[in-house]
Amino acid sequence: MQRRNFIKQSCLACGGLLLGGSILTMLESCQSLPTYKATKGKEINVPVSQFMQSKVLVVSAPWMSFDILLVKKTEEEYKALYMKCSHQDQILSATETGLFCVAHGSSFDLDGNVQKEPAIEPLQQFKTRVENNQIIITL
Repeated sequence: MQRRNFIKQSCLACGGLLLGGSILTMLESCQSLPTYKATKGKEINVPVSQFMQSKVLVVSAPWMSFDILLVKKTEEEYKALYMKCSHQDQILSATETGLFCVAHGSSFDLDGNVQKEPAIEPLQQFKTRVENNQIIITL
């Protein structure tokens, strides 16, 4: 009877760890990231000063279907990722560590690479450059 209890308790412990990890991932995606509201144009200018507290910034462009996640790689290098899942065009949720599709479970790193399927294509990126303390995203 002791073996049966041991197996039962072990299974419950493993299940609890898996559930706890899933809850932590979901809670992490609920954290709000700093947001910058862009003005309409062929390029979006974001002041470098927007990156004082975080290495990621959600750029809200109301005329576009999805937001852009701007990621600070170095003082002179930034990545602009379109927050649209490459699997079935769903909105992505962003955190300090990556992007997640709450619809189907795909995940991406901060370079836009697939970390977890069902998505198999990387995220769309926009070119960026830094000029006069402005990060310029070319749409």
